[in-house]
Amino acid sequence: MDSSRTSRRAFLLSASGCVAHVLFSAACAPRSTRARWTAPINPTVRTAPFARLDAIGAGAWALVSTPLGGDRTTFANGGIIAGRTGVVVVEGFYRDAGAAWLAQQARELTGRWPTHVVLTHYHVDHASGVSAYADNAVRPQLHVTAPTRAAALGGTPVAPTRSEALTRAFADVVLTRTDRESRIDLGDRVVTLEPVHGHTNSDLIVHDQDAAITFSGDLVWNGMFPNYVDAQPVALHAQVDRLVSMVSKRQLLVPGHGAVADADAMRRYRGLLESLEQAARAGFSAGRSPQEAAASYVVPAALGEWMAGKPAVERAMQAWWRALR
Repeated sequence: MDSSRTSRRAFLLSASGCVAHVLFSAACAPRSTRARWTAPINPTVRTAPFARLDAIGAGAWALVSTPLGGDRTTFANGGIIAGRTGVVVVEGFYRDAGAAWLAQQARELTGRWPTHVVLTHYHVDHASGVSAYADNAVRPQLHVTAPTRAAALGGTPVAPTRSEALTRAFADVVLTRTDRESRIDLGDRVVTLEPVHGHTNSDLIVHDQDAAITFSGDLVWNGMFPNYVDAQPVALHAQVDRLVSMVSKRQLLVPGHGAVADADAMRRYRGLLESLEQAARAGFSAGRSPQEAAASYVVPAALGEWMAGKPAVERAMQAWWRALR
């Protein structure tokens, strides 16, 4: 492999986090699996080369990102929750154009520019474009945890590139406390922000209980092996167990990546995490290395098709080894 390709791969791995994870995992999957990865289960109301909006409830839409076609404007999922007095949008996406597109869709669908923006965590594909929401007379409130703000502005390897626009966006934020839930009152509905740990130390889960809708960020992946780059495996699995118990037949969950998940999809995801944990604990007890355990790991056929590249599985095993030590 020539040096330019090596350096590019190293850059993706170190600087892009979930971006590299998605691209490498998809490259290892059959074309048919890639095509089904983001297949809709709800009506689609808007489409773009990089994403679509699926209607998931009254005044609620999921942005499902479709980056495998080559356009990475959004890259991660997000969405819109609209009430009588305000509109919440979830995520800042990979590029400014992604946030600008979602804000425009919010205005067209609800008659309002977003009044609130929530970031589920600080990773580059969820936070980089957040400053685009302020390009309007209505400057929405930005809701994040203090760890998200610190990491996004601190130049960590999987955070956005520091810029003046990003610094301005994070200068005036509503910091969600990490020890209790907070609420956004939209007049006729309330959105709850629940701080947790699992995918990172800065995760926020966004709930609209009345509409039976949850945005999980990257605590949940649908159809693709999750990224453990910053994960705390024990906490992650505990949160997923709780989310599975919440998602009933009438409730939907918008994952960080992949199609909107129903109860069956959530049970398959929990099964994937359980199988990984069993393999990790067995390998650790046997004195094997994370790489050896990853090399022998196979996703159980009963769980269906999952895109799981070798680097992703190795990263997960390494995270479990750190936890088990």
